[in-house]
Amino acid sequence: MNRISRYQLAALLLIGDAFVLFCLPGRICVMTAAGFAAGSILQLFIALPLARLYDRGFTLTDSGRAVRLGLLACVLLWGGTMFAMLWQTSSVIYIPYEDSGTWGRFLVGGLIAAVCIYISSSGIKALARSGAIAAGLGALCVMTVVVSASVQSDLNNILRPVRSDLPAELIRGFGASGGLGSFAVLMSFTEGSKVRGAALYFACKGLLSGVVLFTAVAVAGGIMEVADFPVTAAAQLSQPFPVQRTDSLFMVVFSVFAVFSAAVQASAAEYLMARTIPQLKRFRCTLALIIMVSAGAAIDSAEAGMRLFAAAAPAALLAAPAEMLVRGGLRKRNEA
Repeated sequence: MNRISRYQLAALLLIGDAFVLFCLPGRICVMTAAGFAAGSILQLFIALPLARLYDRGFTLTDSGRAVRLGLLACVLLWGGTMFAMLWQTSSVIYIPYEDSGTWGRFLVGGLIAAVCIYISSSGIKALARSGAIAAGLGALCVMTVVVSASVQSDLNNILRPVRSDLPAELIRGFGASGGLGSFAVLMSFTEGSKVRGAALYFACKGLLSGVVLFTAVAVAGGIMEVADFPVTAAAQLSQPFPVQRTDSLFMVVFSVFAVFSAAVQASAAEYLMARTIPQLKRFRCTLALIIMVSAGAAIDSAEAGMRLFAAAAPAALLAAPAEMLVRGGLRKRNEA
């Protein structure tokens, strides 16, 4: 059976969250770290109703077709936003063929999609097992950068005047959380208490966001005005060893996380397609990836996609349990 542990759930979803942080555009400050961490706590409270319903035996198939279509749209559009992030970040990270224009982007997107199809074909359980290994590699990279930052950071970077407020950064954090749609799907595969699984994931997400963003400010705060992607700039500037830079390690982690982030969205979309459009019996994963790559090409900027998800993803996550409860109440009334 495609059952995963809550630790595997957290690992799979945190890969996507880390990838979004790597590709996060615009200025960041200490308030950004606080806003993203606080946003994770609020997202946990939003996710708790659905987690409790899962613990009571409800599934996404108990929700209406409109709710499942809404979640499917969120998953597909967020996958497209991730491809847009990948292509935008290629301006500071060398990715072969990315400089070849539209065809180069589609070539890279197609190669990633091909790998995702292979990964997804093995099922959620196999994806979760390999994702745990990838998450371990990412944790090693993050710890390396944090250790380097503790040695090289400038306190003045942290104490710079804050040009943003908590509500604005909180909304920005919600916009970077489009993976809530895939969370709703993957949580249904989790063994044991779904509430504990959700609590573990969002706690780790808040910690990851806070540590990564705070470290980026400490390392790259001096060039924040000119750095398009501050977290990536901080990783590239990090040099904990006197004779070896960490660029190669970061490139490996970035590439692996890009593939797994797309694979998670494709697997979630395939699951929703199977239960929303039963007439579509074959090539669901391939179709999902084609839609995501096309959506990524159509999105003007990753910022536009993130602004859309600031409200869409939490609304979709709340709609599922609300609709399940209404349907359950009506079913009990009819049985009575």
